[in-house]
Amino acid sequence: MTIFSSLPTHSVSRSSLCSPFVAAMIAVVAISAVDNQSASADTPIRLKRSQPVQRTAWSPARVDADASAVGNANSGSLIRQVGFLEDYGSCGPVCDCGECSGGYIAEPACGMEYEVSCGMEPVCGAESLGGPCGCDACSGVGMGGCDGYDSACEIDCFPLFLPILRIDWNRFEFFFGSQAYHNPMNDPTTGAGTEADSGSFGFHQGFNEGRNLRPWLGADLSAQFGLRATQSNLHGEDFTGETRNQIFLTGGLFRRVDYGLQYGVVLDYLNEDWYYQADLLQLRGEVSWKMSACHNFGFHWMAGVSDDSVVTSVTNEAGAAFAGAETIEATNQYRAFYRRLFGNTGEWTSYIGGTDDEHFILGSDIDVPLKSCFSMQVSSTYFSPGDEGALVDHVSEGWNLGISVVYRPGANHPASRYRRPMFDVADNGSFFVFR
Repeated sequence: MTIFSSLPTHSVSRSSLCSPFVAAMIAVVAISAVDNQSASADTPIRLKRSQPVQRTAWSPARVDADASAVGNANSGSLIRQVGFLEDYGSCGPVCDCGECSGGYIAEPACGMEYEVSCGMEPVCGAESLGGPCGCDACSGVGMGGCDGYDSACEIDCFPLFLPILRIDWNRFEFFFGSQAYHNPMNDPTTGAGTEADSGSFGFHQGFNEGRNLRPWLGADLSAQFGLRATQSNLHGEDFTGETRNQIFLTGGLFRRVDYGLQYGVVLDYLNEDWYYQADLLQLRGEVSWKMSACHNFGFHWMAGVSDDSVVTSVTNEAGAAFAGAETIEATNQYRAFYRRLFGNTGEWTSYIGGTDDEHFILGSDIDVPLKSCFSMQVSSTYFSPGDEGALVDHVSEGWNLGISVVYRPGANHPASRYRRPMFDVADNGSFFVFR
């Protein structure tokens, strides 16, 4: 037989052919020979790996088809279709209520939000009663209740001196940077009808913090308090050798929401130490309408509460000391604004308006998240000279430019969603001094 042609016949005896071992060896050799003949006669057999099914390119029609399929397959389940016009989650978290009972319902412990399949929840977005964060699920028909609170609401605290005295760092934001600004106090009268001309540049540091008042007041309100310290004109000016130091304090109440009416009011205090000493107060407020998770329109106003009569001490061009007196006040401002939100903490605000002293106001602020809990904040405000005629244009003109790095330890914390301060601590743009 052909399959045995390659075996050496002289090495196999009759007795060895009868042994089971030799018989098995002969069978193996025979099968190998058959396989070799098959391989040589035909090309080697290759097994192809199964290829993944090609993914269908995205298209609105495809998404609608998938949504319909999910809806048909899960009718009666908790899965629901979400419309693209809702901006759901595109600019950060929208609602901390995990479920609603459907229809137009009121769930007072859940906050204020509008969901297409749920209707209007008048208080959705509010922080929960008795807890630092919002509720994470609601149930019930009609006046529903809160099933539970966010699981990630544990507060990271740091003991200060005594174990019983703890600070919730998630409520704070810390900032530092530089600023350049000008207001009429940069151009003092130096005698004989002459005026100096200067601007101010320097550095600032401060903090701002917010906290939930729901457990104490039973209302959907938060409070904030902050401080900004500035050091400008570090080597004096032609008319004075003094460094310009300012302390701004800001404190008040506000209400943040996911959708709908948003408002707040704060009291600003300014202490200034330069070639004069001054203490001023103003009220500052916001009323706005949040149309979606990304867009917010509203109105800002600033109203001076008090003025101050100050004594000035400057040096004129001849080097002689000149003492004067000025009455200064915070300028009343009115601004309409549009705000675009980015994620949890980022936002861009652009505004236009005027003052009681006939200034035209134009400006913008932007807060850009960088990495982790850090962000870059840039603000600019311009006050046109106005038409009141009491001061020459270059004295009446005002401007402010500030650049800050902001650190928010609780930027990604669920509790920071509604209690993050609505107002920045006052600066020379929001607190414009006029004489």
